[in-house]
Amino acid sequence: MDWNLFVIPFAYKLYIDVPSRSDPNYSGTYIISDILSTDSQEYFGTEGEFTNEIESIFNEAQDFWDGSGVEDDIHIRGAHGVDLADLDKLIPTLELLFEGSYDDDYTVYDHANEIQELILRLPGGYNFPLLTFNAFATDKMDDSDPSIIIGDGYFEFQKASSSESEGPEYVLTHEFAHHVMYAMGLSLEDYKKEELMADAFAAYFLAHNSGGDMTSSEISNIHRVAFSVGDCETSDAFHHGTPRERKCSTQFGATFAEEGRRLNARQLYSKFSDWYSDIEEMDENCVPITSASSGIRLDAILALMIPLGVPREFKS
Repeated sequence: MDWNLFVIPFAYKLYIDVPSRSDPNYSGTYIISDILSTDSQEYFGTEGEFTNEIESIFNEAQDFWDGSGVEDDIHIRGAHGVDLADLDKLIPTLELLFEGSYDDDYTVYDHANEIQELILRLPGGYNFPLLTFNAFATDKMDDSDPSIIIGDGYFEFQKASSSESEGPEYVLTHEFAHHVMYAMGLSLEDYKKEELMADAFAAYFLAHNSGGDMTSSEISNIHRVAFSVGDCETSDAFHHGTPRERKCSTQFGATFAEEGRRLNARQLYSKFSDWYSDIEEMDENCVPITSASSGIRLDAILALMIPLGVPREFKS
């Protein structure tokens, strides 16, 4: 299947279904009440079953990271395969993505009809999970405001793995962490480090009693969710981190919240950067593996030896 098919639902939400495209009176700036009015029509999950959960944790994350300089006009958007069933949505998205590719012999309508016929042959049709199995954050760009976009396919994956109770909180706070990085002006030039840092920031917020205030069992589920979305394509430029590395990153972030520390974003970033230097040399318990010749760093081992399921009451 052409990979472009998986881009279309997200391109629609990012570039077409936004105030700057839909409102002829758009002047380049919207006040927060306009944004909330637009986003109030958004829903998350094929039936909107995760909408309240996503909106609630988004508001909590905004309050928690308020002093970090994060934009207050972030749009949270849901990407839905069913949007591709509507030609009024599909046609302008194709014209944007494939500008200059059509002529009298092959029109944008021909292309749209081919896409719709293909989707209808997929299991579940427009709700086929792989059509929208993604989530990402975008900074402010020329044609769109800062956003977090989560596809229905992500929620379906979490339901299939019995992680729907904490999975939505994990993905929203992970993507919100990218906005914290944008506000800090970070350009790490290390894709994996950015993704693992977002995991650590998400878990720190979710575990902190001033943030998500999750219980120890809920945080254990966050570690499990992070593990489930890891990948082993280590040679890929867009490698996000192995399952173990993603689990360890959430454990790292949650540890500081357990200790009751309230760190600002730059303090947490500094501690994460120091810890990250050992990320590829950690065992399955997230303990750095040090050869006998170089000495065993007991202080680092003791600080990081936080097993899953330690009975503490907190939210991540």
